[in-house]
Amino acid sequence: MKNKNKLSRYLPYGIVTQNSLLKTQNFIAFIIFITFYAVPAAAQNYKGSVYVESTEFSERNDSLIVCFDIKVESNAIPNYSGMYFTPELRNGKKTVDLPYVQLNGKTRSKINSRWFMLASNKWLALYDAPQIIVNTGKFTDEYMHYQVFLPYESWMDNASLYLRQELVGCRGEVNIYTYKLSDRVKLAPRAPYQVQPQVALAVPAAEVKTRNRQGSAFLDFQAGRSAILPDFRRNPVELGKINDAFLAVMADQDAEITSLFIEGYASPEGRYANNEKLARDRAIALKDYIKNRYMLAENLFSVRSVGEDWTGLRAKVEEHNVSQKDRILAIIDSSSEPDNKEAQLKKLSVYSSLLRDIFPELRRVEYQIDYAVRSYSTAEARSLMNTNPGNLSQLELYSVALEYGKESSEYRKIIIETIPKYFDSDPVALNNAAALLIENGEENTALRLLEKAPALPQAWNNLGIIYMMRGELDKAEDLLNQASIGGVTEAAHNLKELAKKREDEIKRANH
Repeated sequence: MKNKNKLSRYLPYGIVTQNSLLKTQNFIAFIIFITFYAVPAAAQNYKGSVYVESTEFSERNDSLIVCFDIKVESNAIPNYSGMYFTPELRNGKKTVDLPYVQLNGKTRSKINSRWFMLASNKWLALYDAPQIIVNTGKFTDEYMHYQVFLPYESWMDNASLYLRQELVGCRGEVNIYTYKLSDRVKLAPRAPYQVQPQVALAVPAAEVKTRNRQGSAFLDFQAGRSAILPDFRRNPVELGKINDAFLAVMADQDAEITSLFIEGYASPEGRYANNEKLARDRAIALKDYIKNRYMLAENLFSVRSVGEDWTGLRAKVEEHNVSQKDRILAIIDSSSEPDNKEAQLKKLSVYSSLLRDIFPELRRVEYQIDYAVRSYSTAEARSLMNTNPGNLSQLELYSVALEYGKESSEYRKIIIETIPKYFDSDPVALNNAAALLIENGEENTALRLLEKAPALPQAWNNLGIIYMMRGELDKAEDLLNQASIGGVTEAAHNLKELAKKREDEIKRANH
């Protein structure tokens, strides 16, 4: 948009100096005349031997479009003269020349032709060629359509379009006239800028895989005794549940039992000291049953007991629709000794109902089987996806997802559904699921997951994306800066998108 050498246009005319340039804002000419008609800036006409009509000065598809038509009547340019039309963009002190139009008189065109034959290579290298060149004829009217497309820049928003006319005579004298064609660029309707964010996924860390199976056994014991009778009342069913849990673990060749935890509970019925011993003895009884049945080492077991399960009683009362609930809860929450609490409960009319409906649910033994699982290759992990996904680590599941490919439905299902199912409180699992939900437009669900991973840099990046898309740019910028400092490469891209969003909002506010 800048001339290589402005004076290179005029050299064939002779030496031109700044003192020889006549500058005026009015049209005063010896040979040609152009009359200004006051019409809207978007279509101002200048009439005479040369007609100039501004047809377009607008922004479209990230380009500035400058178009106008020039009609040159026959004899508009004297034989030995040349005329130049140079569009100018002006915004304050900033002025940029666009490619110019050159019109030559008949004799001038011949002189120019000879000049180019004789001109040095050095001069030709500096020559600023016109966008359009016309050699006028005596009996010919010329019509030209000027059109230039430029990459649009923000400073052009408030630029005006001028046309500088330069008439160069046979002795090198130059007369300059300037006309305003348009006050301002016509901007295309702007929809809000749609950011193109990059979500950040975190690679899960390798882990020593430990798993557990938990259960509760509501075993029936003979009054005052702690020996387990396999065929007594509900015991066949309850012991069957325990056996199923152990067989499932022990049948898995990839699993190894590392520890067992057993805890016995008694209901608050009778003296506390007796219940405490009864709960402990019943927990030990279940430990011995399991150890002997499956020939397990003693050092695998940890046994505890709760003499009277007042915590469990409170939870059950809250669940059940019992009368005198508030009074019962007040007794449970009091600081009285357990035996005193039981005495107060016995005074309530509802006590028989508690004894019949709730106390039996408190007499139980809870157990937990802890076991370790070996590591798998990606191929092995993929084969386990549909049979035993619980044995896979998060990293193994993530590797399978990557093997399917990020564009596959399997990838999305593993990241969004499978991993969070087995690692529901893990920050990496929550972040990665949220990242894909953001890409799927499910921002609210993603936000709920990300709020549970407050210390993960990738989560800061993804939270920043959500706030950026919601227009909360300051909050988004803080989070993205934190993510960038935390080493998240996607944050740098998102900060650039945020800058574009800010610039777009300023533009739309001003127009």
